[in-house]
Amino acid sequence: MVRRELFCAIVLSVGIFGTICCSEKSANGQSLPPLPTVVRKTTVTFDIQWATFQKLGFKLNDGIADVEQWKLKKQFENEPYSFLYQTLGRTIEQEPWTPLTNRVWAFDVEAVEDPGAYIEIMKNLERITRGEIKFESVKDHVDIENEKAWVSFSIRGKNYKWNLVVDNDWADPKLFTKVSQLTHTLNTKGRFTYFNTGGQTAVIGYETPESKDAIVRATRLKIEWLN
Repeated sequence: MVRRELFCAIVLSVGIFGTICCSEKSANGQSLPPLPTVVRKTTVTFDIQWATFQKLGFKLNDGIADVEQWKLKKQFENEPYSFLYQTLGRTIEQEPWTPLTNRVWAFDVEAVEDPGAYIEIMKNLERITRGEIKFESVKDHVDIENEKAWVSFSIRGKNYKWNLVVDNDWADPKLFTKVSQLTHTLNTKGRFTYFNTGGQTAVIGYETPESKDAIVRATRLKIEWLN
């Protein structure tokens, strides 16, 4: 009996996969429940994640340093695919603040303080469409104190001007809804996507239905259409 109990203890300590039933008889003759299944968590390394995104068509912009330095961050493995997806939407941490990729954009929604903020937003939304959408003559007005803001632009010969809500330095979410609706008006091949990071940063992408589905299948990230 002692040897059987010792064997069961060893099985649990080394983490063998599967259910090992080391049942014993209790004092009243009834069978005790089997030992629980031991499951080992598989680590998705940074190299695997980066290779996956590359196969999905993600590539670094010209002038971006090698990604080898990223391997040192444990967060890539602690938050598989999620943290790397967010990282790819950022810029280098020094001038000229070059975006790492043109596939996604990690946007801090608390970033509208002065005139030009909405122009910058429109430029980044245009950038990640990779040439399919071109906003022209973009102008904006931001007056936090008097709670007035708007953005105007033209596209394919039509002029637009959208009045926006001022909520301290938070971007008006209706802007993104309107831009998303605009892709339907223009009948573009791609659509804007949204990934909720759980914080005040949103990751916005631009994909066809096929490419979006491919990313979701490969990464299991909850990427949705921007509505």
